[in-house]
Amino acid sequence: MSENRQTYFVCPAPPCPNGKLHLGHIGGVYLLADIFVRYQRMIGHVAYHVTGADEHGTYTLVKARKLGRSVDDVAQMHIDEILQCLRAVHIAPDVFVRTSSEEHKRRSLAIYKQLDAAGYIELRDAEQLYCESCDEFAADSLAVGKCPACNAAADSNLCENCGLAIQHSLLRDAVHTPCGHALTLRPIRQAHFNFERLAPTLDRAIEGSGWPDTIKHKEIEWLRTELRALPMSRHFDCGVTLVAPAEVAGQTLLTWFEGLWCFDTGIERICKQNGADYDDTMRSPDTKLLFFMGQDNRFYYTIGVTASLLARGYAIPHNHAIQDYYKLEGAKFSTGRDHAMWADEVARDIDPSVLRYYLARIAKAFGSDDNDFQIEGLVRAAARIHLFETALRKHAGSNAKLTVDTLKPERVLDIEHYCQAMHEARVWAALDAIDAFFEGGGLARSEAGASATEISVFLSMLHPVVPVLAARYGAFFFGAGWRPGLDNCAVWPSADTLSVMDAPLFGEPIPDAFIAAYEQRFRAAPATT
Repeated sequence: MSENRQTYFVCPAPPCPNGKLHLGHIGGVYLLADIFVRYQRMIGHVAYHVTGADEHGTYTLVKARKLGRSVDDVAQMHIDEILQCLRAVHIAPDVFVRTSSEEHKRRSLAIYKQLDAAGYIELRDAEQLYCESCDEFAADSLAVGKCPACNAAADSNLCENCGLAIQHSLLRDAVHTPCGHALTLRPIRQAHFNFERLAPTLDRAIEGSGWPDTIKHKEIEWLRTELRALPMSRHFDCGVTLVAPAEVAGQTLLTWFEGLWCFDTGIERICKQNGADYDDTMRSPDTKLLFFMGQDNRFYYTIGVTASLLARGYAIPHNHAIQDYYKLEGAKFSTGRDHAMWADEVARDIDPSVLRYYLARIAKAFGSDDNDFQIEGLVRAAARIHLFETALRKHAGSNAKLTVDTLKPERVLDIEHYCQAMHEARVWAALDAIDAFFEGGGLARSEAGASATEISVFLSMLHPVVPVLAARYGAFFFGAGWRPGLDNCAVWPSADTLSVMDAPLFGEPIPDAFIAAYEQRFRAAPATT
C-alpha cells in the first residue's frame, strides 16, 4: 500500500503525573495516537509512539504537598498508574520520557541553546505574580484567576476554555492557590521566544501545511492579530534550570516548552538506539511528526512546538490531531468533581476491544464539540462488535472452502476512503468506511458468502482499532502467520487454521451490574433538601 517508506514519530501530549488516566484522556489522545501508529505500520511505514510524563508542572507539586510526600515519589506512583491505564486498553508507547530525567534536561537545554544561537530568544523586562503572604513567586496553576479574553477561570499560563496563552500581568483577580491571598506583580528579567521575528516564516509554513482548516485558521489568526513574544522562563523551583545568561540563571523553563519537548528527547533516544543521526533524521523528507492532544494543549503545540522546530531549521509538524474535551453524560470529564471513569478500572468489566471501538467512535473533528460518552453508546458498541463477530463466525468450519476473489470496485473504494481518513488521523471517518465495507460485502448478508480476501481485508481494517480481536480471528481463518495488510490480501487458509471458534466473544453484552452502577453514579437525581 505504501510507496515511499516513511518514518512517523507520533507524539501524544505527555500527561501530568498527578493521577490516573480517565477514559476522556484515553479516547481523546492516547488511543487515537495508538491507532494511527498501528495503521502506518500495517501499510508498511515505520512508526514510533513517543510520549512521556510532564513532571515539572505544579499539579504534581500540589498533589505531593497534599499527600505529604516528595514530588519524585508521587510522580513515580502516578507514572506507574498511567502506564497501567494505557496497558489496560492495549496501548504501549515505544518511548516514554520522564522530564525529570537527566537525559531530558540535557536535551531541553540543548534546544534552548539552539534557539538562542539562532537569535530567537531575547531577555526582556517582565512581571511575575508574587504572593506577599507566602513570600514566593507563583507559577502555573499556583496562580489562578480569570482569562482576560473570555473571563473563564484560568491559571497563570493558559486558558483551557479559549486556548489563550496568558501573561501574568493580564490575569484578572489573581490569587495564590496554596493560601488564597491576592497576588501582586513583581518585575523580573525573563527569557522570551521572539515570535515577531519568526512570524512571517511561520505564517507561510502553517498556511501551506496540510493541517485541518479549523486548526490552521486559528493559528494564522493568532499570528496576524495577537502576535507577541512568549515567556520561556520563570522563578520556580521545579524544572529544567537555566545556568546562563546570568540575568535568568536559576530560573526554570516553562513546562509548556520543555515539558512538550519530551517528544524531541524521545526521538533522539530512538535515533541513538537505531544508530541513526538525529539531525539527518529530522531533516529527511521521509520523516513526519504528528502530535495528538486535547484542546487545552493546542496553542503551545501548534505555535510553540511548531515554532521551536522551524526556528531550528526543521520542518513543521506534518499534522496536529486535536480533540475537544471528551464529555461524560454531557459534562466534561473531571477528576476534581469525581466525574470520571478510570481506564484500568473500566477495562476490568468491559472488554478493552469494546472500549477502544467506542472511544474511537465518539471522537470527532475538532470544533464539533460532539464527543460525549454515554452508556447507551457503549451498549451499542458492544452490540456492533458482536455483530461483526457473528458475521465472521458463520464461516467457522468452512475455512478450507473460502475462495480468494478480487474485491469489487465498491469495496476497493471503501478501502481508499478508509486509508485517506486514517492518513489524516480522522479515525471516526475510517470507522464509517469499515461499516461501509462490512455492510456492502458478503460478510453481513447471510445469503452471500464472503471470500478469504474479503475477510482478511475486513480484519485488517479493524486491526488498528481492535488489534487483539483482529489477531484472534486472523489466526482462526488463516493461521498463526496471518498479518494485517490491505494489499496482497489474497490469502489462503493455512494448515494450522482452526475449524471451531470456541473463544468467548469480545462483544459480550455490557453487564447489568455495570450499567446500574454507572446510572447510579452519573445519572442519579441529586438529593433534594
